[in-house]
Amino acid sequence: MAAPPPNENGSRRVQRQKELRVKSLSIWVCFAGLAFCQSQKPAFEVASIRATDPNPANTAFIGMTADGAMVKYTNITLFDCIRGAFRARDFQIVGPEWMTKARYEIDAKLPAGASMDQIPEMLQSLLAERFRLEVRRDTKDRNVYALLVAKGGAKLKPAQIRRDDKALTALGPDGQPRPMMMFANTSAGVTLTAPAANLASLVGLMSRFTARPVVDMTGIEGVYDFQLNFASETNEGFTGPGPRGPEGAEIHIDPAPSVFNAVKKYGLRLEARSAPVEIFNVVHLDRTPTDN
Repeated sequence: MAAPPPNENGSRRVQRQKELRVKSLSIWVCFAGLAFCQSQKPAFEVASIRATDPNPANTAFIGMTADGAMVKYTNITLFDCIRGAFRARDFQIVGPEWMTKARYEIDAKLPAGASMDQIPEMLQSLLAERFRLEVRRDTKDRNVYALLVAKGGAKLKPAQIRRDDKALTALGPDGQPRPMMMFANTSAGVTLTAPAANLASLVGLMSRFTARPVVDMTGIEGVYDFQLNFASETNEGFTGPGPRGPEGAEIHIDPAPSVFNAVKKYGLRLEARSAPVEIFNVVHLDRTPTDN
């Protein structure tokens, strides 16, 4: 007996189902690959790390520069790197004391099309890969000075920004380069000079000389010209001799105002309060990076 003719409609249906399964699998693989790529932190294309003078008294400038191709960190500690990588403040980082002393030179190449805003995440990737950094995050209540806008409104002087490729820049609170800020701490008080600083950078410098860290809660954006003189509340900063006359005799100068009074000229005020603060606990960190 002859076999029945094949059912052409059935064969086509089976073939179509196979094609749909293959196509669905291909789409799933592509989607999974895209999701995997998107879940990865941005990373520098390549980076060179060199240890430098570990002397904590080294007064060389600790800087950072960045353009569309390269990021350079000069004479930087791993403590500074962690601060910039996580957009944190000094008082938020807990770890071994040595990470505030060992210094490095880091030259890193940005991948094509990378954004400057991605630099902190790239630095996180570098620290994890080359120094095996592991961080645990907690939240704790801390006593702080909250910087707020005074009743009459802020009175800030916009910075006169001049483009100068040779100007020195340092690691800013957002993990990107910021213009120079300077300080002098003598028996006459602390003087902070910041010709082009945002408030996040200013409070970071102020906090070196206050009993509590200063936290910007003004909500004010932009870059301004600041010069503050106030009495230091801590001995942690360098204290030099007071001003002297032509024959070397120290000149008497009235005590500097408190930091609370000093900020009033900019239409700002400080308020002592307790606030929740994110803490970055360094669980593991290698002092020697993997080879370049």
